This record gives sequence, C-alpha cells and structure tokens, in this order.
Amino acid sequence: MTKSSSRNGCLTQRRQCPCGVEPCFVRVEADEDDLSSDPLVEASTPEGPSQFSSEIMSVDSQPHVGRSFRTDDEAQDYYKNFARKNGFAIRRERSKGNPAHPLGVYKRELVCHRAGQSLPRKTAELKRQRNKKSSRCKCEAQMIIKKNVSKGISRWVVIHFSNVHNHELLDSEEVRHLPAYRNISSVDRENILSLAKRGFTVNHIMRALETEKRVKPGQLTFTERDLRNFLQASKNINKENEGAELLKACKALKDKHLDFRFEFTLDESDRVEHIAWSYPDSIQAYRLFGDIVLFDTSYNLYAYDRLLGVWFGLDNYGNAIFFGCVLLQDAKPHSHRWALQSFVRLMDGKFPQTVLTDLDMGIKDAMMSELPSAKHVFAIWHLTSKLSSWFSALLGSQFEKFVSEFLRVCNLDSIVEFELQWNQMVLDFGLDSDRHIAILSFHREYWALPYLRGCFLGGLMRSGLPSSIKSFFKGPLNSQTRLKDFFEQVGIAIDFLNQAGEETTLRQNYQNIKSKTCMPIEEQALHILTPYAFDMFQREVIESMQYAVYETARENYLVRHRLMVDGGHIVRCIQPEDEIQCSCQEFESSGILCRHTLRVFSLKNYFMLPNRYLLIRWRRESSLFPRSSGYKFRSQALRSLASIIIQESSVTKDRFDYVQWHMSKLLTHVRDMPTVDETSSDMEPSSVYDAAANFVPPRTTARGTPKKLKDVAQAEVEVNFDMAES
Repeated sequence: MTKSSSRNGCLTQRRQCPCGVEPCFVRVEADEDDLSSDPLVEASTPEGPSQFSSEIMSVDSQPHVGRSFRTDDEAQDYYKNFARKNGFAIRRERSKGNPAHPLGVYKRELVCHRAGQSLPRKTAELKRQRNKKSSRCKCEAQMIIKKNVSKGISRWVVIHFSNVHNHELLDSEEVRHLPAYRNISSVDRENILSLAKRGFTVNHIMRALETEKRVKPGQLTFTERDLRNFLQASKNINKENEGAELLKACKALKDKHLDFRFEFTLDESDRVEHIAWSYPDSIQAYRLFGDIVLFDTSYNLYAYDRLLGVWFGLDNYGNAIFFGCVLLQDAKPHSHRWALQSFVRLMDGKFPQTVLTDLDMGIKDAMMSELPSAKHVFAIWHLTSKLSSWFSALLGSQFEKFVSEFLRVCNLDSIVEFELQWNQMVLDFGLDSDRHIAILSFHREYWALPYLRGCFLGGLMRSGLPSSIKSFFKGPLNSQTRLKDFFEQVGIAIDFLNQAGEETTLRQNYQNIKSKTCMPIEEQALHILTPYAFDMFQREVIESMQYAVYETARENYLVRHRLMVDGGHIVRCIQPEDEIQCSCQEFESSGILCRHTLRVFSLKNYFMLPNRYLLIRWRRESSLFPRSSGYKFRSQALRSLASIIIQESSVTKDRFDYVQWHMSKLLTHVRDMPTVDETSSDMEPSSVYDAAANFVPPRTTARGTPKKLKDVAQAEVEVNFDMAES
C-alpha cells in the first residue's frame, strides 16, 4: 500500500482546526481505520442544480465481480476492511505492468494472508535461524482487480472474487493482532512524540493513549513493543545535523547545475530554519502556467516538527505540475510570509493570479501581506474534507443530506441567491449557533463560487484536486525520514508526477476526438485546443443550442434557457474590437467561452472565433510534454499508441484481422530500416530531477518494497496483449 507505515513513514497530515479551539481537531485520512472518499464536486449550470456524487465504500456488502473503484489503493482499502471484519488479512500477490507501461500497473491480485506455500529460508549454515512456522496454507481466497480506461478516465474493476478459505477465520479479538492491522497511525505518532518529549515512559504513553481513545488495556492498534520500536527509530535522528546535511545536498546540486534554485534562513544557533527549492523545468512551467497555483500545506514532517509546503499548478492537458517545495520550522505567520516571498523570488518575481490553499488563517494573513494582487481562494476539497469532523456527529442521519445541500448552495449562480439559500440551509439544519458555520459564513468570499466568478480558477473548483497530487504525497515521500533522503525522494515523486503527465498527454493526443455539432467554431477549436480544454469547450457548444437570444439594446442580448420564463444572462458585444462579455463571467474564470457567448456568436454568424478567445494557455502548442525526443519518449509514445490500437482492434474479429495484417507488414518494413539514429541523441534527461541531479535512491525497509528504485527511463516492458482481455 502507499500509505505511510508506522515504522518508516515521514509524513503526517495536519489536524489544526481553523476555529482555534484547543480540543477541536480535524479528522484526516491518517485515521486509517476510517474509510471514506471526498465528495466530488461536478460542474453545475447557472440554470439548474449541480450534480453531486459521493462514493462511500461500504464494507458491509461482499465484494463482487464488476464493482469498480477510482484507484487500486481504494480497492485495496476496501478489501482490507472487508477482510478485517471477516477474520483474516490480505496482501498483494502479483501485479502486471510497471511505471513505464502505457497503463502503468494495470492488474493486481489481492490474496488472503495465508495464500501460497512457505518457502525455505536461505541462510548461512552457521547463522542462527529462528524456527518459526509459516502461516501460509495455500488458501485460494482472493480478489483480482484490473484497470479499465475509457475516454481518458481510469477505473479499477473487480474481475474475480473468491471468499473460500481452507483455514479457520479469526474473531475480532484475534484478528487485530495480525501484523497487517498492527500499525501506529500518524495521529498517534504525533501524540506519542509529544508525550515522549514531556518525559512519559512507554508504559505511561500506552495508558494515556488508551484513556484518550477510551479503550480497554491491550485494545490499541499496536503493542508496547511496536511503540518501543517507533520511539527507538525516532531517537536515531540527529535533528541538528539533518538540516546541515540537507543544506549541503542543495549546495552540491547548485554547484553541479546552476539552474537549480534554493533559498534558506538560519536561526540564532545557525541551524536551518526554513528552506525552499525548485527545479529548472518547474520554473519554465511556471512561466506558462503560473496563473493559478495550489499551495498545499496539509502535511508535516513529524519527526522534525516541520511544516511541508508544496506548490503545484495545472497545465493545458489537466496535468498537475510541480512548481516548488518548502520546509518551514513552524506554522507561524512570519514563516508563511517567508514561504510566499521565497516562492516569488524562485519564480523570477512573477506573481500568480490565483492561489488556492486550505482554510488557514496564517496563510490568509500572509497572502494579504505578501501577495495582495493575487486572488486567495480556499479550495473546496479542503472544506469538504472537514465537514465530517465538524458536523457528522452533530447532524447524525442528516449529515449526508447536509453535504449535498452545502455543495449545491456553494455552486449557485448569484450572490443574492447564495445568501438567501445559505441562511435557509443553516436554519433548516439548526446550525445557526455553530462556530464552524460561523467561520464558513465569515469567509464565504474565499470559497463560495458566486463570489469567485471572474477569478481565474482553471476549472479546479469544479473538477476537484487532481489525483496525481494526492499520489504525490502517498508515494516515494513516505519511504525515509532523513531530511537529505527526503530531498531526494521529492525528486523521485516529481519524476513520477511528470511521467504521469506525459502519459496523459500522449493518450489524449491519440484519442479519436470528433466534432458533435459540425459547427465551424467547434472544428476550429478542435484543431487548436488540447483534448482536455476542448472537452470543456465542446460541452459549452452543445449546451448553447438549448438557449434563446433576445436583443435588449443595441449589441446587448439576453440569453435564456429555453425552459426558463425569466432570468438569464446579459451578453454585451463591443465593436469594432470583436470583444464580447457575459454576466456569468465563465470565460474569466476558466478561459473557456460560455454557452451564452457562443450562442450570440452563432446568432451573429461568426464562423471563426477571434484568437483572443482561444487562450494560449489551453492550446496544444503550449504543451510541456514531451520534454525530449529521445529513446524514452519514443518508447512511451509507441506503447500508448499500441495500447489504444489493442483496445480498439479487439472489439471485433474484422478489426483484429485488419490490424494484425497491417502490423505484420509494418514490422517487416521497420526491421529493414537503419538501426542508428543520426539526427537525435538518446542521452537526453528523462525527468525534471534527472535533469538536475544523478543519485541512487535510498534503500527502504518496508516489507514488499524494492530495496532499490530503478530508473524509469531504463525500464523495458513488452506490450502485453492481456490488456485486451475481459
């Protein structure tokens, strides 16, 4: 799994509640025993209610063939909780694919922990070996999942499930002692370190945690031995030297690659206080896509009591891109101010238009001080992640209804409409005296869409946090606790992030995208915009056909949905500049023309859109990928194309016969071509981090994790026709 382990995880999510009340904290995904998924906020129309979906994984129902999940981690979490309720544990047995494959890892077998047979231990004759009996007994209980990609969206689907065990299942008291369920959550790790600093012994820490969680002795998810091992591992860290080692690594990288940038400050004892860094490719990406920035400060390096901040952006293919990283000594206002100052300096003094953050008063004050010209927005996914902590116990069975109503109201069209329905919602659920509702209401201009219209958001407030950003924190960053190693692991995480972006770009460009209306302006946009941007544009073109237009004054038009009898939006045309403005301000918010302006353009017989309304930001020509034309790119591009050909040609026998005949001819022709490429070099950097440094990733100790991560650029994978099965 990708979640941090209790032995060597280095990240823990921050739990401070913005209400400021000391006992109040926010439950986050680090509370591993809870399974939930964030509500998905989908695009809403001004003329109709928003559509919402929330996938709640219930472990009360038995897994079945056809059940789907957004990620393989989500599927594994579901099966893990099902197993725990039924008296066994699970593990990953076999997987197909790897990071260099067009689909990545596309198939996994999750099996009972007693599956397989015991293997003889290979030890030296003189080495003393503990005679421990293996628990494996060839149990055949398993769940097999496979990635299914349709229209660029991937889902993991259960293709086989068996719950037949050849051994006795454990009761709830016995099953919790299995190693798979003995873990120290990041919340408990914080508490343990805090108590240890105050002089508590191991025994006293165990009693304190049992009292806090209101459980009987021995009922925690870890044993006293687990706690001792954790404390011993944390004592092996020399915090005074770690900062110096990190600074040394940054300076060495700067000496080797002048374009690498970093800034730092020292405290009164000449120890590293704050440090921020960025890579050349990130700075170049910021020049193109620095209009909107996500500043994620939701994680701590718990072993060092340091706040981690990462700056992300969104490119024209909808990929998350890395801009920079910062480690702060604390979360005080001056620390946040330094983080923003250093980021602007790293990015050559260019200020972003919009910055999305968590609901954090410290960041809010720092933004007002250091980036007064930028629009500060509280990201909706951060707010929705807090709703459960704030209101689930208070509202009980009404909580799910409240979440749906909350999301509907925050997507309303006008401020007046929002104010009326927000106040009514608060009264309906009896929350008029709740302090968290008061915080949300006071800061509504930072998160409610009616107040944010005209502010460039790139569609993020509707589409939600890209999954690649979530995986950024759950991947290699969990493998070590040393600051120097953490610096290297950030580079690995960026490599995976960029690899996912390049793969998405290639797959989108190979999609068979077609015009649906035959309108000339749609054909024009099809050849200029990226598939990601064109999908947003095409939806607006199709919806525009449902609208009527009434001229209210010269070059002023009222555009109203055909089923509405009042309301609508005002579209104003300004001549002779061919400028057009709509009261919905969708173009200013997303950079994509709205359905209202497109309807007016059609009425005025525009067969081609002015160039200003096809933003450079969303054009194919602005793509960051590929960064090279070397062997890695050529291999990746062909694999992506081959996987699509396999999916398309396996549908019918005629398609298969046609493709097989042509590919056989193509293979013969290619083999007759020269094997030496004299026009390009294969020695090009394969990633942001590879362009900046060469290093051997540190070893990991987590069970099931390879001791050495191989360079993705050197991975060789044959295209597996098994992708076409099922």
